[in-house]
Amino acid sequence: MHEAETSKWIMATFVFLVQLLFIGTLIVPAYTQIERCNLLLNATAGNFTVTVTPEAYQANTTYLVKISDNRNLTDSNNVTKYLLQALSPQNVSMGEWKVADRGNCSSTDTAILNATQKAANWTSPDSNISSVEIRAYIIFTDKSAKFKTVTLKKESETTTAPPTTTPNSISMVQSSSFFIAVIQLPLLLVTSKLLS
Repeated sequence: MHEAETSKWIMATFVFLVQLLFIGTLIVPAYTQIERCNLLLNATAGNFTVTVTPEAYQANTTYLVKISDNRNLTDSNNVTKYLLQALSPQNVSMGEWKVADRGNCSSTDTAILNATQKAANWTSPDSNISSVEIRAYIIFTDKSAKFKTVTLKKESETTTAPPTTTPNSISMVQSSSFFIAVIQLPLLLVTSKLLS
């Protein structure tokens, strides 16, 4: 081979490898996302706690969603990821997760937390809905998943009735005494006129 042909061959090989590497970087995350979403479909109910603060649903409010899992980190099923979703009663993804890593599973915005993160902030949308369901998933190294849900509902609008005033016994006695005195005064005057 001539030097010019060798140079072209090396350059073509280099370009081919760069393109292959680029395609690989696109395929691997897409495959990982599909695999993760499939795990959610097969998740079973978990024995862990999800707390959401504040507890009642309001529009345009930031919530702290926290997962408490008392698993031992030396268990064979170590946690690899925590996933969080927020859905309306119509099963539509709602609000915005304030996290660095997010994904999309079946058109549902999903917050992705690593094994050391157990909390994330979620901001509710500016819409008038009655409730939101927060879904939390734990993904384990053996490719199994557990889930738990918490439903945030609007606080019921309570109307406060004016306090009812029931006269206490002292004021009743006082008003009764006054009434008796008012009636007795004219009777005394009439009686004293008759006697004199």
